[in-house]
Amino acid sequence: MGAQKKKNKSDAVPLDLDNIKPLEHLQPVPKARSFSVTSVESVEEPGVVKQVIAPPTVREFDDLEQFEAFVRDETWDNEFDYFHGRLHYYPPFVMKECHDDVEKIKTTANKNSKKFKRNLQHHIKNHLIKDLSKCCGYELNFDKGEMTESFDKLVWVFRDETDHGFSKEEEDLYDRHWKLELDVSCHNDSAMVDVDFKAIPILTPKEEEA
Repeated sequence: MGAQKKKNKSDAVPLDLDNIKPLEHLQPVPKARSFSVTSVESVEEPGVVKQVIAPPTVREFDDLEQFEAFVRDETWDNEFDYFHGRLHYYPPFVMKECHDDVEKIKTTANKNSKKFKRNLQHHIKNHLIKDLSKCCGYELNFDKGEMTESFDKLVWVFRDETDHGFSKEEEDLYDRHWKLELDVSCHNDSAMVDVDFKAIPILTPKEEEA
């Protein structure tokens, strides 16, 4: 599916990170999601039918607050385990340094700058991930993540395949198991940062009926 700008309740409800109610209990999967699921017989395990789900529509953002509001809204819509958002933005520390004038962003503000790299890492761990956890309404267990660097790009990769703070019994009850993938990258020619965040349902294989 192609990327889209999304207009929803986040346009009307301001983001208030200090007053987002946590997701206390899971609910049944939205009925509409069944249209995105296809059942296919496993090649590796004959007799076992695997369910394959189509990727969610990618939502594109260029504003951090709108991106976080989108994540919050997905939980409000009971889609906390099935979404994909991308953010392209100048981090707050960059905008603070240039006094909100992008024309004054230093050309040295990029992945080759030790100061920029240090500030971005601090922003990711102490602000971005913590804010996304509040917006999701459940725990994000990303640990330290993995950092990879090439000549022109630096990427932090975070993965979470835990129970996100819910009991296995509750996840089994509603058949809601999911993993999270968060990639944050920057380049050698700009202070722009790219965030790719998605929740992916883990579907349970079903035995084929005789």
